[in-house]
This record gives sequence, C-alpha cells and structure tokens, in this order.
Amino acid sequence: MVNHFKSNSGYCVICEKETTFIEYGEWLRDCYLCKTCGSIPRQRALINVLNIFFQNWKGKIIHESSPAGATTQLFSRTCKNYTASQYFNNIPLGQDFQGTRCENLECMTFSDDSFDIFITQDVFEHVMNPEKAFKEIKRVLKSGGVHIFTVPWYHSSPATVQRARVDGDSIEYLKEPIYHGNPIDPEGSLVTFDWGMDLIEFIYKHTNMCTIVYLQKEKALGLEAEFLHVFISRKI
Repeated sequence: MVNHFKSNSGYCVICEKETTFIEYGEWLRDCYLCKTCGSIPRQRALINVLNIFFQNWKGKIIHESSPAGATTQLFSRTCKNYTASQYFNNIPLGQDFQGTRCENLECMTFSDDSFDIFITQDVFEHVMNPEKAFKEIKRVLKSGGVHIFTVPWYHSSPATVQRARVDGDSIEYLKEPIYHGNPIDPEGSLVTFDWGMDLIEFIYKHTNMCTIVYLQKEKALGLEAEFLHVFISRKI
C-alpha cells in the first residue's frame, strides 16, 4: 500500500537550504516535518524569529533548557557559545550527567547576567512554579537579554488554567492528568498549566519583563501548525 502524504517545497531555516515539507498526519505541530532535518513547525518558528529579530544570534551567549531535536543540533553546530541543560532527578544541580548539565529552572546555579539569549521550547506548560522559573531566567540574563520560548498558548481563553500543583511531597491533580513526551523520561512530562491570554501579564507581574508575541504562517517556510506563537521577553 502506498501512502500519499501532502507535501510542499520550500526553504528550511534550520537546514538553511531548499527542502520539502511533508504532512505525515493531521496534527501538524508534530507531523509537518522537513524531509531533510526532521524539524517540526515550532522549531522552525523559533529559528525564524532569531533570524528576523537577532540576525547576529550565532555569535551570542545562548543557553537552552531541556534541549531536543533539530534546533539543538543547529545551535550545537553553529554557536560556539551555546550551552544546554536538563533537569535530572537525584543529580546535584550544576553537575554534569551523561554529558549534560543538571539545572532546575526554578533555582539555577548560573551566575547573574550570564546569557544574551535564554531558550525554552515547550517547557513552561510543565513547570510547577513558573513564577520562580521566569524570575530565574531574568536573573541569569544580561541587561538587554531575551528569553525566547514556545509554549502551547490558548489565547482565546482569557485565564490560564492550572492543572496540577505540589502539595507537600506529592502532586495534587486539579484536572485530569495529561502527559507530553519527554526525551529523558519515558513516563513523559506532566502538564501543569494551560496558558491563556494572561500569560504575558503573568510574566510582567513576576519579572517586569515586557513580552511580545510573534506569529508567522507561511508554508514556503514550513510554518503551518497549531500553537505556532513565539514569545520574546526582554530584560531591561
């Protein structure tokens, strides 16, 4: 049996060359792939934002929390000042585990004013105490530095919905548990927040950082999917 997938030609900002984008399923956010590098739309959207607003980003000091996929490969290949970290249970913060530094977004071990650009991709829907994480990111950014991130954003909903929280040594589920894939944990990552329109206000309230949201849909760049917004929060 021959599968007939929809496809279109275009330019991949991660491959940095002409390619073909293929729709392997209806949920384009995970299934609209670059034939060459395997990138998905939100990854291409993030690099597209870097190219538009920060043309010299490859020369900046960049840190990425919870890296994975084609963007991480691009950063590692082209940015000499790129570092990355994951959070590993039972590993001391600041130490390496299997070649990757262990860091908790809510209490990082980096010095103040360490980075020009801090990147998170689909992380903040899994953080238990996002106010602490946003504050920590502001702390480790240099003056004028930016936090660039993606997250599922339910912008038609005025208020964010919290799905789970820590209660002592256990987790209290406020909504039916939902888990997303996690490259370092086969059990996946628990969704803790469904972020609504008030996300931008939440960031400003806890960090005084102003946030802009960029959305571009253009199939010639492989930019077509759900939750394709890219957020840019700047430390003044």
